[in-house]
Amino acid sequence: MGRNICDLVRGALSAAVIAGALLGPAPLRAQGASPTCTSSNASIDARPICQKARDLFAFVTPQIGVAVSGGNPLPGDAGSLGGFGKISLSARLVAVEGWLPRNSVPLDFGTTTSDFGAARTLVPLPAVDAAIGLSAGIPVGLTNVGGVDLLLGATILPSVSRNAFELDPSNGGVGFSYGLRVGALQESSLIPGVSVSWQRRELAKTDFAYRSGNDTLMVNGAHVRSDAIRVIASKRLALFGLAAGVGQDRIEGTANMRGVINQELITRTQRETISLTGLRESTKRNTAFVNASFSLLVLRIVGEYGWSSAGTLTNTVNTFGNRRANEGYRYGSLGVTARF
Repeated sequence: MGRNICDLVRGALSAAVIAGALLGPAPLRAQGASPTCTSSNASIDARPICQKARDLFAFVTPQIGVAVSGGNPLPGDAGSLGGFGKISLSARLVAVEGWLPRNSVPLDFGTTTSDFGAARTLVPLPAVDAAIGLSAGIPVGLTNVGGVDLLLGATILPSVSRNAFELDPSNGGVGFSYGLRVGALQESSLIPGVSVSWQRRELAKTDFAYRSGNDTLMVNGAHVRSDAIRVIASKRLALFGLAAGVGQDRIEGTANMRGVINQELITRTQRETISLTGLRESTKRNTAFVNASFSLLVLRIVGEYGWSSAGTLTNTVNTFGNRRANEGYRYGSLGVTARF
């Protein structure tokens, strides 16, 4: 049995390499200031300020997308639940090793490029997930094939403040998810569980604020959505379990921006307002992960470690230290799960 588990891990990691080769990131795409960028003073060129907002949005959105996507939709599990009305519940804390802007850069109309810098920051995301069995599938030998489970969940994005950058979700930061899981094999004493799943996860609308002196850039009502496809295999042996999987995330973020810039003139301070509508950032990212679990009475404690590869890279005008928008990120989670 130990040999089967080792073969399972090797197979999943080999699949991750193959998936990375087949689904590798698309080439760099250029990004320019939006034509909808406007200023309260028509004589002022507001495009440099709007470009900063676009670059900040492009840098932060993928990190939030990785946190909301996670790895396994049901920690430590694959296959299917095995019948109508069966339920699995889990609670976990997902964290991404992210990078947020560090430097306080000038927000003036004459500065075309700036270095925001980047400081390593954990992006945490508590999540509660549930699966409800819809169909047991078709019995084949020692397993069932084609079982179907309904996936439901909720995630909470907490407020984050780091140097000049703030992230402030609305409505308590709660977003919801839904999806389906189809069991290619239901796990049994001799057969590993294998499943394919699709899940859409959405976060509550969020504001990003970047402050420099008495100037502010505010990205309003950012909405981040992730469509996650997963192929997962799992096997339990006595109290211990192992699962591994690969997949792809399609992450999309939309928002609007407004800015308040105070220009110091010779005799007075002149306040200008900037607006940018229709901000949009989308990317595809490949992911691979492993789960390890330990059974404790009716609960299982599950840990996860994963890697989200670099996606469709945005060529930003402003820089973030030695980091580029949409790089690869490590993520992990720790939680508990139970079946009924």
